[in-house]
Amino acid sequence: MRYLSLLVSSTCITSIVGLASANKLMLGAYIRDDAYKPENIATFESDIHKGLAIVNIFTNFDYDWHALRRQNSHIVAAGATPMITFEPTLSARPNDNLLPEIIAGDWDDYLSNWVADFKIWIEDIDDPNARILLRFAHEFNGIWYPWSNDPDNYILAWRHLHEKFETADADQYVEWVWSVNHDDVDDYRNVMLYYPGEDVVDWTAIDGYNWGSNYAFSQWSSFADIFKDKYDLLMSHYPHHPILITEVGCAEPTDLPNPVLDQDGDDSDRFESKSMWIDDMFKQLRNHFHGIKGIIWFNINKELSWSLNEDQHNTGLVQFKKQAQKNDISSRFSPAKSYFFDTKIVVDENGDKEQEDDF
Repeated sequence: MRYLSLLVSSTCITSIVGLASANKLMLGAYIRDDAYKPENIATFESDIHKGLAIVNIFTNFDYDWHALRRQNSHIVAAGATPMITFEPTLSARPNDNLLPEIIAGDWDDYLSNWVADFKIWIEDIDDPNARILLRFAHEFNGIWYPWSNDPDNYILAWRHLHEKFETADADQYVEWVWSVNHDDVDDYRNVMLYYPGEDVVDWTAIDGYNWGSNYAFSQWSSFADIFKDKYDLLMSHYPHHPILITEVGCAEPTDLPNPVLDQDGDDSDRFESKSMWIDDMFKQLRNHFHGIKGIIWFNINKELSWSLNEDQHNTGLVQFKKQAQKNDISSRFSPAKSYFFDTKIVVDENGDKEQEDDF
């Protein structure tokens, strides 16, 4: 909860009641095979004894909507809302930045067909609440993707894509997710330079991982260590957008640095606990990060052992399941427009009046 000092007369006291519960946290996950195998979603939900509100998948410009139809249908059939991480890249041109080509209109036919086929699919569902979350060109403030480190073109390409949905009258079915990396490692060190505009963003979002001590530059870090700085920035500059944690994971203390993956750290985190890290994550979300309305666990063993249940050496599942059972964890998706600030005036112990803002 954030407090902003503000002296006002008693006639200025207001109270705005939010449309959605301020205490519900939507549960989501990225699960192996990008929802091509619905049994993987079912297994994860069974293992945590909780349904998912959001399932994340990744796609790029190699695929049209016909390739995505099956995946998204599986997610909807499971009772969840798809979050499509839409990467502007091609497998045959992995190092090429496609943002200038998008702006120039080189991809207009592809994008128009993508949107048209998406609209047919979602209207076939015949559910007025059906929608997708669209996370375009995520982690732009890094250096590991070809679209990174290019704020001007990023904004223009985002708005160009958004216009395609508006033109097709399909924007009503989309929640736009602007997703930053928790740490700025680009040349600009200012994510605000990439912000495409209030009119084309519904959610702000953060990706972050506890890499443990597996790199020389990393150490075992708590949820608050990883997310607090970017959370404070998003809450300060974009206060009317609820926040998602679109990727989060924790290494296993048993993970050893892999030189093949350029991991040059040590094993100094071997006495830490992934279960305790997860327990603390939920406590932090409940007590200090009220603007965050959903978390999406990255549940595959990739660079490190992020998963909860893929391998017999994965830990954290018991604690994650215990936390997921609590009443403030939701399996139901709530759109961004369901949230807005509750504004109240409170009096502190010195008799001064302050404005208290919370979602």
